[in-house]
Order: sequence, then structure tokens, then C-alpha cells
Amino acid sequence: MNNVKVSQICTLKNEEYSIKEFIDSLLSQSRSPDDIIIVDGGSTDRTVEILKSYIENGASIKLITESGANIARGRNIAIKNAKYDIIASTDAGCRVEKDWLKYLIKPFEEDPSVDVVSGWYEADARSWFESCVAEFSYPKLSQVMRDSNLFLPSSRSVAFKKSCWEKIGGYPEWLYTAEDTLFDIKLKEAGCKFYFAKNAIVYWRVRSSLKSFLKQQYLYAKGNGEAKLFPPKVLIIGSILQIFLAVFSLYNSIYLILLIAWTFKYVLFSLRRIPKSNSNKLKNFLLYSILIFGCDIVQILGYLRGRLKSITMLDK
Repeated sequence: MNNVKVSQICTLKNEEYSIKEFIDSLLSQSRSPDDIIIVDGGSTDRTVEILKSYIENGASIKLITESGANIARGRNIAIKNAKYDIIASTDAGCRVEKDWLKYLIKPFEEDPSVDVVSGWYEADARSWFESCVAEFSYPKLSQVMRDSNLFLPSSRSVAFKKSCWEKIGGYPEWLYTAEDTLFDIKLKEAGCKFYFAKNAIVYWRVRSSLKSFLKQQYLYAKGNGEAKLFPPKVLIIGSILQIFLAVFSLYNSIYLILLIAWTFKYVLFSLRRIPKSNSNKLKNFLLYSILIFGCDIVQILGYLRGRLKSITMLDK
């Protein structure tokens, strides 16, 4: 089964507290990568020191330091330095399952026409809060399986042919986030053949605080805005309508009634998004309510900020 050679790539920065778990899981694969390239974007903690200790102890890792490189640039640098045509990508801050690479590479071995293999990722939740965040924000395998052709894999669990990467010009280095989403879309537009490997699992750490989770959602939305992807149209239109009604309610009470009615409708719609298994528990209900409203606000702000930035870049 090892007749296909694989280059494993990763880019990271300041992963001092998670790097050991990540590298240990990578090196203990049932199917080892033939080539490992890690690009550090300019860590200021002990990340590079820890990586060098693995290399000194015999780990076959090529470490490249590129201060200031964002995720997209880091991946492109790693791929340029990869020895083999099959590229497997994952992220630091994750933990790969023992058979992850075996299942990720298997479709290439069985069907040479496959260009991209989409792996899967599960939440690595270690607290009540993280479990709720994962339930609220992580994709569900059952939903993806209904039509895996629509799935856009995260680059924390994906493999592709280097020739396909070259064909579309690599990862878009002008994006800070959403770079892998746009990369997937470009691959699909180029006619690349995708395969979904549900057993190629990466465990992804969940944000441990409300502040870090909302910041993550803001940055994701900002990236989508810069790339002009997935605009939260309903939320933006709803927010504009609420502002309009709020302003005019100062002059006419009918607008105040409409504002109250619209807000009530929005609240009911939002609370329907709370998982039924948790809706009967007050503690979970309150947290999910905060997550829903907080997410909507930061996603609107992030997307609008991203779109504004993309317009500014065009003007330049």
C-alpha cells in the first residue's frame, strides 16, 4: 500500500503548548509520510526549539523558518520544498488519528484519477464550554455525507496532487483566513476530481473561551469578506432593517412596534438553532443564546470589514 510517495506539510507559529502532542501523533502514524516539511512563521516562544529537539533525536523533519509568513504563504513554501507529488496537509494545534494518513492516501492508490482527497475533522473538546462550542459550530458528518461533493475540506485534513496546486497558482497568500476555502473552490473550478475519506480524521482543539471563539468567528468572516465568499446576507439585511426601524421609531410609534416584532422574530429564529438535546437545560440554553447572538454580530462586523478591505485593495 506504500507505492504512493507522500509529502506531509504544515505551517505554524507560537505553538509551544500544543506542538509536542501534534508531532507525536504525526510521527506515530500507521502509514508514515515519506517527507515532512514544517514552516514556522516566526515563532517567538519555544516552538522552534522543541521542533529542533525532535530533529536532533532523529525525526525526519525539514524545518523552514519564514518570519512573517501567513498560513497560505507557509503552505506554499512547504509545498515548493516537498519532494513528492502527493501533498498531505494538516495544522498544528491538532492531533491526527493513528490511521489518518493511511485513509487519506488510500484513494490515490486505488484510483490514479483522484486529484484531491478531503479528510474529516472532529472536535477535541476538553471541557463543558468547549463541548458546547463544538456542538454549536463544528460541521456534522451526517450532513456532509448527504452530499459530500459540496464539502469544501479544511486544509487541516486534506491531500492533493502537487500538479493541481501548481495549476491554480497555489494558496492565495493575500488572504489571512479563508485561504483554504478559496483554494478548494479554485480546485473544483479547475475540474479536479475530489474524493471524501470520512475515516481520515484529525482532532481539532476547540477554543477554550468565549473571547477567543468570537475572535475566531470574526476572522473567519473577515476572510470570507476579503475573498467575497458566503456573505451572511440574511443577517446583514436584518441588521440594516433593525437600524432603520430603530431610527424611525423615534418619530413614529408604528416603527417601534415593527422593530419589536422583527426583533422577536429574530430571537425565535435564532433560538431554534440551539441543539434540542441541550435546550431543556438552563445552563446550556444561556450559553447557546450567547453564542448565537455573539456569533451573528461578529460575523456581520467581520464580513463587512473584509469586504471593505477588498475594496480598498482594488482601489490601490
